[in-house]
Amino acid sequence: MTDTVLFARLKHETNTFSSLSTGREAFASTSLFRGAEIVPEFRGTNTDLGGFLRVADAEGWDVVPTVAANATPGGVVTADAFSAFLDRILDGIEEHDPDAVLLGLHGAMVTERHRDGDGRILDAVRSAVGDDVPVMATLDLHANVSDRMVANADGLFGYDTYPHVDIGDTGETAARAMAATLQGNLEPTVVIERAPVLPPLPPLQTAAEPMASLLATAADAESEPVPDVSVLGGFAYADVPEAGVSVVGVADESVASEAAAACADLAGAADARRHEFDRTYTGVDDAVAEAAAWDRDAPLVLADIADNPGGGSAQDGTVLLEALLDAGVEDAAVAAIHDPAAVDAATAAGVGETVTVDLGGHTEENGDPIAVEGTVRLLSDGTYRNQGPMSTGLEVSFGRTAVLAVDGIDVIVASHRQQPYDPEAFRSHGITPERKRVLVLKSTVHYRAAFEPIAGGVREVSAPGLCSPDLSAFTYDHVGRPTYPLDSE
Repeated sequence: MTDTVLFARLKHETNTFSSLSTGREAFASTSLFRGAEIVPEFRGTNTDLGGFLRVADAEGWDVVPTVAANATPGGVVTADAFSAFLDRILDGIEEHDPDAVLLGLHGAMVTERHRDGDGRILDAVRSAVGDDVPVMATLDLHANVSDRMVANADGLFGYDTYPHVDIGDTGETAARAMAATLQGNLEPTVVIERAPVLPPLPPLQTAAEPMASLLATAADAESEPVPDVSVLGGFAYADVPEAGVSVVGVADESVASEAAAACADLAGAADARRHEFDRTYTGVDDAVAEAAAWDRDAPLVLADIADNPGGGSAQDGTVLLEALLDAGVEDAAVAAIHDPAAVDAATAAGVGETVTVDLGGHTEENGDPIAVEGTVRLLSDGTYRNQGPMSTGLEVSFGRTAVLAVDGIDVIVASHRQQPYDPEAFRSHGITPERKRVLVLKSTVHYRAAFEPIAGGVREVSAPGLCSPDLSAFTYDHVGRPTYPLDSE
């Protein structure tokens, strides 16, 4: 008998400090597919749904794709958008009565009505299918895992890499565990332990300590009856009670206590090593001085880590760009400044023409608008497909874009906020990144997967933005206390 497995993807990483609301249009401008559109779009991609589909094809499942909705991180998700997408999942359950449900979630969604958006999704799905239908979900490494999520899932599987180059692998792991469950070879349960540690984004890079050895220990704890142990760093820019490090295991009921003990050991190790999450960063002046003197064959990558749209920042910060212009740095390229009005002005002027705009600095306290005069080098719809190791094959878009040549710096100006973690962000706009002296990226860690191999040097630049690694810049009302580094010990 063929098993019917319902698929859905509903993801958002919510920065509760952002003033930007995340409505239906934010999902539509990032990644939104419904029903029959989903399978051809995601088959063969390094995504959660791509991983699900690889196993579904091997198992011969009857797949029911419902919705695949993902928005660039930002402020809270509107009740209207959340209900519309969740209702598609629930309608699919009611219509098809599936034998199992596989979900691609983030784990750090906050909506207008639900501080624990992912818990609400899992709760609603569990209520719809009942206790006898297995429900499993993939989670981002930055998930803030709640008790409600654990209580309503038979499996929660987190990414093991940051940059997230294993999203497809994680989807496969979840789907293989689902196959074992449907075959009667796994009676899954979820166990969780937490550490009172709230790291900012940069030290969660999994090629560096302490995450590298924590994840290696988690992998050693996995076995056939324990298909997954995930060390999740949490998302520090969501002010919710569950924010911070958690260790989540998926285990057969027969070894649940052993899996819980392994998770407890890992959570204790993360707590004991909390000071290893402390990092130093490059100041704007030092970064610009190095850029001005850079003479290697490969480009210097300046990561504007705090103005990362992938963590909910506005992506229109101007502090680093203004300093580079003031210093006369040339042969540089910037991806990207979010400024739809500047794109409109460039479009009205046309390619080859000169345009004067007040660029960036319109949203948060991350620099003032810069009055610039630039030549319009290119106009585009801003759409490309990732070719690098993260989310390979996935279509992403900056929306309508313009490339402005401003005093020796090519600035990609975008209509949609989108993290530029793949070199195609430059190449699709007529810029060969390997040939530039300096590259400026609005990204915190994801850029490393594809840009480190072509870079002569990488600097994490600390400029203003809503992903600042200095958590003392934010006021927390809901995070559990004491938590390091909000509390010293």
